[in-house]
Amino acid sequence: MIEIICNINIKRNGTAFLDSPKTSLLNAIDFSGSLSSAVKMLNISYQHAWNMINDMNKLAPQPLVVKQRGGLNGGGAQLSDYGKRVIKEYRFIEEHVNSLVQKINVEITL
Repeated sequence: MIEIICNINIKRNGTAFLDSPKTSLLNAIDFSGSLSSAVKMLNISYQHAWNMINDMNKLAPQPLVVKQRGGLNGGGAQLSDYGKRVIKEYRFIEEHVNSLVQKINVEITL
């Protein structure tokens, strides 16, 4: 069986901005409210996660993730309103691309 698989990579000014691993991280942060919890959920290193966040934030007109340093109640990380909008638009694109790919896979007869 032949199957088309499509990965979505969004570039900003020619540089990788969003892809599946980055959006998974953003979703995990949104779900958990914590970078530490998000990296455990995704089984990635804390440093790698910060590198992804910094890369996205540098390319974006506004930060996607807002961080709070540890304190009395501990630190945290959350998506900014802009970050939530970016995730919503990424999901919209992903749904439409996946729908098209499914149609192609049904019609393909190689």
